Amino acid sequence: MSTTSSLIKSYAAAAILLAGFLIASTILLNSVFADSNDSVTSVSVGNARPSVSATAISPDPITPNENTTTSVTITATISDGNGCDTVFTDGTITAVFYRSGVTATSSCTADDLNCYRNITLVEVNNTCTGSSDTAGDAVGTTSVWYFVDATDASSTYSAQNWVALVTATDSQSSSSLQIDGASSTVEINTTTALNVTATINYGSVAANDNTGATNQVATTTNTGNGAIDLEISGANLVSSGNSIDVGQQKYASSTLTYASLTYTLSTSPTVREWNIGVATASTTASASSTFWGLAVPNGQANGSYTGTTTFTAVFSP
Repeated sequence: MSTTSSLIKSYAAAAILLAGFLIASTILLNSVFADSNDSVTSVSVGNARPSVSATAISPDPITPNENTTTSVTITATISDGNGCDTVFTDGTITAVFYRSGVTATSSCTADDLNCYRNITLVEVNNTCTGSSDTAGDAVGTTSVWYFVDATDASSTYSAQNWVALVTATDSQSSSSLQIDGASSTVEINTTTALNVTATINYGSVAANDNTGATNQVATTTNTGNGAIDLEISGANLVSSGNSIDVGQQKYASSTLTYASLTYTLSTSPTVREWNIGVATASTTASASSTFWGLAVPNGQANGSYTGTTTFTAVFSP
């Protein structure tokens, strides 16, 4: 064998070894880059605190209805990052409606004058549409009595107002309190009103005589939320073309004989300082009486005489 042939064989063997090494390296490199491992990712989603916004009160202002209650509507938007159903379906939404100057404010003791508690709000117009929805609207109502504390300019509490404080609690008992600026406050106006006994019946009084020490009593009840005086006027008593002048009737704030009764009735409305205060509870009316007498002139014709006496409430600051 020649030297040249031996060299060719040696180079060929070396080339085969190098090719095998490169193939093995390629396979090794390919196996390294193709290898993979999984890392488990986890998170615990915490409970989001519900929030209350856009609190509003209607009507604004509130004018109490005479001698009864007035409905007050409270609305709010409730949001929860875990879904609004955690509040609307599994939680609670409540409100307190109170005069801002009341001791302990939103934790005030229930009182028909100044603190209305346990107002429940519910979802309105299907605004919380499911578990993925995070906000919805709520509405609730309460009824305030006619003697509720006024906060308008003429009232004792003119520097205050009424506040609706809404509390949203979710299924995990995470709550949020919200007083949403001016939109959650309102004024309650002063209502001046009264109710008076339907009749003043003097019975039978002879001509040239009077009722003496027998007074007829007219009871006036304050049916508003402001202290009142009385504006009183009247008309002649008439019967078939005959009349008894209105000035023959007299009245006072206490029982007296006819001659001693304080005021003479007139056709002109006249304000008398009577100071009838405001009721403090629905079961306790605030009332005062007027005591009435009549003198029938000499020569007055027989007959049944009738007339009217008008009582008007006048605010007494």
